[in-house]
Amino acid sequence: MHISNRRKFVLSAAIASAAIAFPSKAVMAQLIGDQSTIRLVVPFSAAGPTDFIARLFAQALTEELKATVVVENKAGASGNIGTQFVVDAPAEGTMLVHTTAAMQAVNPILYPGQRFDPVKDLVPIGITGSLSNVLVVHPDSGVKTIEDLIKKGKEKELTFATFGPGTSPHIYGELLRGLTGIKAIPIAYKGSGNAKADMLAGRIDFMFDSMTTAVTTVEGGQLVGLAITSQERSALLPNVPTLKEKGYGKSNLNFWFVLQASAKTPPETVKRLRLAVARAAQNPAYRKGVAERGVDPFTVPADEVERFVREDTEVWRKAVVEMGIKAE
Repeated sequence: MHISNRRKFVLSAAIASAAIAFPSKAVMAQLIGDQSTIRLVVPFSAAGPTDFIARLFAQALTEELKATVVVENKAGASGNIGTQFVVDAPAEGTMLVHTTAAMQAVNPILYPGQRFDPVKDLVPIGITGSLSNVLVVHPDSGVKTIEDLIKKGKEKELTFATFGPGTSPHIYGELLRGLTGIKAIPIAYKGSGNAKADMLAGRIDFMFDSMTTAVTTVEGGQLVGLAITSQERSALLPNVPTLKEKGYGKSNLNFWFVLQASAKTPPETVKRLRLAVARAAQNPAYRKGVAERGVDPFTVPADEVERFVREDTEVWRKAVVEMGIKAE
């Protein structure tokens, strides 16, 4: 989705939050029945951005519903295992999964044999935010700018770290390769921690690290930030230019996170959950918490979330097809 449209969504969300009559706590209690617990499945390992955003949001949703929201990590197959778990579970409105733009659009291409279709088997409940990535290199590499990296990548084959096929470091790495013509091969890691360890040790040439973890290492001089994927510079890393500034504006892929439920969930339950999640997304503590870690807490109105996910998923899908991205 183009950035101008995204801002319209943000503005609409602000208006909607004042205009929509949200369900009361009592109504929400009736919605989830006698059960006092909602299970929020994160289909990735702990400590990554999909996990920490979910944990902060779980606190806000707990306050909103007056019901315990428990986060469970069920990692594997680039998020497919945990998502399949939710798709197979009884659709009672008491289980959600926290997925990403890449999982929605890219995984079906990379994993044609997966048993579920995210478009048909899941229903979007609410956007929890979006996250930029930072192109980083080791300070001993001799690379100081993105131009240096491109020159090096045209002279020799480089390696770049990913968290698995279809993850944001994979997508942005392939995008950079396609836009610049550099020679680079992806190296898949089971999680961000392992990838970061090899990056810090200088065993990998570059990585598109998430803003949440890149800030500390770039500010501390352990890694060098060459560019950021957002449309504007980040206040957390003001000296790092955007890819757009460097002439690579086609990289405008907004990496968002979304709470989803099984498509078998009753429509009325979906409607009420969307309203509750939309209100939880406006929780000041939540918005402050994610913003401090580099996440843009942008939201989409409850009645627009399905259209937003559908349209932006197509933007991602077309980009992946054009780049010819395949499983590593």
